Formats: sequence, structure tokens, C-alpha cells
Amino acid sequence: MINVLIAEDDCDLRDNMTELLILEGYNVTDVGSAEEAIAECEKNTFDIALLDLVMPGMTGVEAISNIRQHNPFMAVVIVTAYATVDTAVDAMKKGADSVLTKPFQSNELIITLKRSIQEKQLLKCSHDIDPDTVYAALANSIRREALKHLAVNKQLKFMDLCRLLEIEDHTKFNFHLRQLKKAGLVMQNESKVYILTNTGQFVLQNHNLI
Repeated sequence: MINVLIAEDDCDLRDNMTELLILEGYNVTDVGSAEEAIAECEKNTFDIALLDLVMPGMTGVEAISNIRQHNPFMAVVIVTAYATVDTAVDAMKKGADSVLTKPFQSNELIITLKRSIQEKQLLKCSHDIDPDTVYAALANSIRREALKHLAVNKQLKFMDLCRLLEIEDHTKFNFHLRQLKKAGLVMQNESKVYILTNTGQFVLQNHNLI
């Protein structure tokens, strides 16, 4: 069973998230502060933590390094109503695997949770996200179109991407995909199929590309 830790000072939202995840079959521990989350991580092992960015006392981002001391392979999602691309990049540079923007739908929470855990399992560690690398990746039209196709189709093989983008120079296109992977926007799953990362999904949405 997947063990989930929720740190959220909004009691109603915390209860709703907890109830939803329990119904989905997850084992959930919920607390109201970052300090309590750290204390839980000292006692128990979790697969993923959903941390509110702004809470009384320590912020969710500030807590990441502390909880990772006890759960080094745990996925971390920062939940915030104040999300921007810069916020996401900063959170991920400090160890978060994803950022979930409030208000969110139930399916968004489940998808983000599942993808964050999958990415952690596949990548073993977080990408170091560099803002300049992200913006450079988005500056190229071929890369933007590749991201949009992945957003629509969810997952695509290399040759399917080439066909959709009408690209015949596979060597050149492979370079573009490497840049997207370097920026942490796409990844390959265990079947070597390309998919968007949570970072890629977030960046696309906040650049109004999808």
C-alpha cells in the first residue's frame, strides 16, 4: 500500500484530501503543519508527501530537506494557491517533484500523486530544474509543439512524435528531445515512451500552451 503524508493547515481541505485518497486505496497520515510532518517522518516511512506551501511556522518548501533526511526516496508535491512558473522552479530546485495549484479537482490530485510517485521510481532522484534551461526549451517552436502533442496524447513513441511534427531529420529532433529532458519537461517511461513530467504539465498550463 502507498503511504501518503499530507501537511495542510486548512482543516476542511485536509479532510477532503484525506477522505479522497483513502477511498482511492492509499494509507494516509494528515497533519496541520510542516513541523508535524517532519515529526511523522522521523517515526514512519512515506512514499509521497503533499505539503502546503504556506503554513504557520515553517513553509512546505522549507520542510523538504528535513523530511528527506528520514525519507530520502519520498516524492514531494508542494500545494499552493500562489503558483507561478518561478514558484514551481524554486520549489523543485529545493527538492519538490511537483507543484499542485489550488483550487484543484479530485482527478488532478490523483494524477499528480500517481505521476510523482512514478517519476520518483523511474528517475530515483529529482531533476535540478534551472529556470534558464526551462525558458530556453520553451523558446523553440518544435519543442513547444512536441510538448503540446504530449499533453494531448499523454504518451508517444519517438517515431509517432516525428510523424505528428512532420520531422524527417531524426538526429535533429533527438537533440530537441534531449533538451526537453534536460529541462525536466519530458521523460521516458519504462517502455521508452515519451511522457510529460509534472513540471512539463505545469509549465505548459502556465504559459497558456494547452
